[in-house]
Amino acid sequence: MSDLRPTTGARRSETARPRTADEHTHDDVPEIVIDPPTPAELEAIQRHLACLPVHSGATAQWEDIIGAFIVRQDGAGPTGNYAAMPRWKAPSWHQSLNQVTQLVRRTGSWPSLIVSDQLDSPRGLTTSLQRIGWHAIQRETVLWVGRASVIAHLDPRMRIEAVQPRGVDTHEAVEREIFGLPESMAPHRRAALALALGTGSLRAFVVRVDDEPVAVARLSQGEGVAGLYGIGVREAWRGQGYGTLLTTIATRAGMAIGNRIVWLSVEDGNDVARRLYETLHFQEAFTWSRWIATPE
Repeated sequence: MSDLRPTTGARRSETARPRTADEHTHDDVPEIVIDPPTPAELEAIQRHLACLPVHSGATAQWEDIIGAFIVRQDGAGPTGNYAAMPRWKAPSWHQSLNQVTQLVRRTGSWPSLIVSDQLDSPRGLTTSLQRIGWHAIQRETVLWVGRASVIAHLDPRMRIEAVQPRGVDTHEAVEREIFGLPESMAPHRRAALALALGTGSLRAFVVRVDDEPVAVARLSQGEGVAGLYGIGVREAWRGQGYGTLLTTIATRAGMAIGNRIVWLSVEDGNDVARRLYETLHFQEAFTWSRWIATPE
C-alpha cells in the first residue's frame, strides 16, 4: 500500500486564519456550564449501554420476573449473552442471580452480568459477587458531555462520510481491522449494520484521506441520549488527530438530532483515550463491570 499519509494529520487549511498564542487547542469559546445528567438520564444511558449489542443482531428485553435486562445473541459468548441493570431486593438477590445463571446457561453461554454499583441494586452487589466466587473480566467508565467542541479547520484532502447502506462493506472492513475481529464475523456484521442504519437507530462515520478510509465511529440513538462507540483509527494513521476529530463530529451529530447528553464508555486503564475525551469536555458519569460465574 502506498504511503499517502499527510505529514500533519487532521490539519488546518492553509487559508484558515492563524491561531494566536491565547487560543485553545480544541475550543475557542468561553467555558459553558452544563447541568450534569439527571437520575433519569443516567438510567437512560445505562439502559442504552446494556442494549448496544442490538446493533450487532442481539435481542434485549426487560424481564420483570428476573428484574434485569436479558441480552441474547447466538454464538456471541458472554459479551453478547448477559443480564444487566439488576434491580433486586437485598433479601432475595441471590435467588434472582440464580435465575439469571440458569437462564443464560440454557442458551449455551457462560453466565455473565453487567453491574454498576452506583446505579444498580442492591448496593454493594459487586462485593457480594466477588464473595461467592464470580470474577470481574471487564471494567469501564461511562463519560458524558453536554456540549460539542469546536472542529478544527479541515485538511482539504480529508472527507468525513455518513455511512449509507451501500457503504457498509467499507466501514465494516475498516472497523474489523482496527479492532482485530475475525473475518468469519463479516457477513453477520455487515447485515446487522445495514439493518441498524436502515432503521435510523444507528449512524456510522468514516474519515477518508485522499479517498483512503482511515478512521470510523458509530453513533447510537437511545432514549433521549446518544452513545458513541466503535471509535477507532487504523494503526498507520494514529496520533494525528483523527480520533479527536471524529469524536467531535459524532458528538455534534448526536446533539444535532436533539440529544442533551452524549456518552461513551472507556476501558479502565486506557489513559490515552481518557485524556483525549476529557479535552473534549467529557466527564465521569458512572463505572460498570462485567462479571462471569465460576464453574459449577
